[in-house]
Amino acid sequence: MNELQLIERAVQDNSWVAFLFIGCFLLIVILKSVFEKQFNDFTGLIYTDKYIKLYSEGNLSWFSMILIFLQLVSYSLFIQIVLSNLGYVQKHSFVYFAQIFIFLLFFISLKYLVEKSIARLFGIQDFYNRFLFQKASYKMYLGLGLLFLTFILYYLNSFPDSLTYLLIGIFLILNFVFYLISCRIFQKEIISNLFYFILYLCTLEIAPYYFTYYWLTKY
Repeated sequence: MNELQLIERAVQDNSWVAFLFIGCFLLIVILKSVFEKQFNDFTGLIYTDKYIKLYSEGNLSWFSMILIFLQLVSYSLFIQIVLSNLGYVQKHSFVYFAQIFIFLLFFISLKYLVEKSIARLFGIQDFYNRFLFQKASYKMYLGLGLLFLTFILYYLNSFPDSLTYLLIGIFLILNFVFYLISCRIFQKEIISNLFYFILYLCTLEIAPYYFTYYWLTKY
């Protein structure tokens, strides 16, 4: 009699990411409907600074909070897809996505609190608030575009490592270009507070990313 052999089959549940994408796209529709003028000004950020001039003085609004959430989701998915393609994590695992999302949320929140404290210590709150809004706006803009890219990448079975490194390079270059744009806009204030800006640049723009990279590559 032939023996019955049971073969274990791994079933991947991708429903969580489908719901996540649907929820994010619904949030974009809500932003477009409820904050139509602000959303239109925001989407034109790539070629005009109208959005920066009109909304830089306001407090953290629902519009900004939703964009920050979308940015965190797109960044987390992008990192997970890249690490998955390089063989470090599983692309379809919600646990890995949650870990990356929480890490980014903790990192950004801690960095923001430290920056606010240092700006208050040196009496440059007004400059810092406007500079931060400028940087954050470009990062949210990049995050919104990255969301659509991750939607395509996630449902690709695989792609070459060369494309992975190319995407990482483009992502880093865009972040650097947007940062230079912010510095150019505030160049007069940066020059007048050059010592504080160099201190801020070294301690809060370079050191956190360096130590994070060191910790991740080591552990």
